[in-house]
Amino acid sequence: MNSTSDWWKGEVDWSTPAGRLLQQFVGALPKDRSFEIALYGSAPLQLTVNKNLLSGDVDIFAGNDEDLTATIDQLQFGKETGGLHLEAGFELSFRTSPRWRARAKTHRLGNVQLLIPHPIDILIGKLDRLEPKDITAFECVIAETGHPTAEEFKAELQNAVDLYRPSFDEESPNRYLENTERLWREVFHSNIDVRKEIIAPAIARRKQGYGEPSLKYKAKLGQ
Repeated sequence: MNSTSDWWKGEVDWSTPAGRLLQQFVGALPKDRSFEIALYGSAPLQLTVNKNLLSGDVDIFAGNDEDLTATIDQLQFGKETGGLHLEAGFELSFRTSPRWRARAKTHRLGNVQLLIPHPIDILIGKLDRLEPKDITAFECVIAETGHPTAEEFKAELQNAVDLYRPSFDEESPNRYLENTERLWREVFHSNIDVRKEIIAPAIARRKQGYGEPSLKYKAKLGQ
């Protein structure tokens, strides 16, 4: 199996709506300091995979977890513009693989270091809601690149197994398990047992990494 990085070069089409908006925003930022800004949501797919994957906003967060809301509003790049706009979030808003930073591409725009996550991490992030537009994003990425396959995506979800833990907020139940099952039916046209094929192998590997004694060794200690 090819590594995830083999099928995405991260080349940016700055002529896309998201690309033009980001260039305008960077040009308007104060020049007396540097910024690290990461993208999430659909914009990275529009910039690097298919320019026709459009969205009403471009989701960003600061690498130092600074709240960019006031800056966006002051420079008039917020939703009050009535068109494509920037939406400020935080790294906690981007629920995806813990590996995302290692495979993100870095692009320098003026005094901004822009982090563009790998499509696999953007797609993992879409599992929380998995609205029709998110299914479209999966289908588009697969049509353009041939990836991720079902096996590739399963392996990535094993590495992001903590997404399947119960939600802290009872009013917002964890939907990853049911959405993963729906994704497999609608995109990969097959069924998946999430607990057996994703959660159990990941937990077993984690325990092995912790160096937990095997059941046989524990029984010997109890003699």
